[in-house]
Amino acid sequence: MAEETYPSRRKARKHAVEVLYSAEARGDAPEDILRETADRLEWRRHPWFAFAHELVTGVADSRDEVDELIASSSEHWSLERMPRTDLAILRVGAWELEHGTAPSGVVISEAVHLANELSTDRSGAFIHGVLARIAAQKA
Repeated sequence: MAEETYPSRRKARKHAVEVLYSAEARGDAPEDILRETADRLEWRRHPWFAFAHELVTGVADSRDEVDELIASSSEHWSLERMPRTDLAILRVGAWELEHGTAPSGVVISEAVHLANELSTDRSGAFIHGVLARIAAQKA
């Protein structure tokens, strides 16, 4: 992977999580939030925008499937009990594990990085465990 691609994909994942979080909090369609935010902040001019768009629309189009993967892989935690930030990170990671091209270790590592940056001290371990179970089901 080219050196400039790595930071771009990391930014895309972060912005996808932010859009999905906002959509969940506001009760709006993720695609609408993405379009609104992209226009306001001129995201379309950035190299990471295409991947962020793919992640947001992929999660939105497969939300039932993604949520079922998360629910079946998270012991003792319903989706309703999960912090919205963690759920947004899990949705991006689960979708990417199922439909993306990055190796599962990269997807999990990036999700944990986002959890450490955006959520609680315990979120990284929780997200790692859920995504590792999803990846193991695929293997």
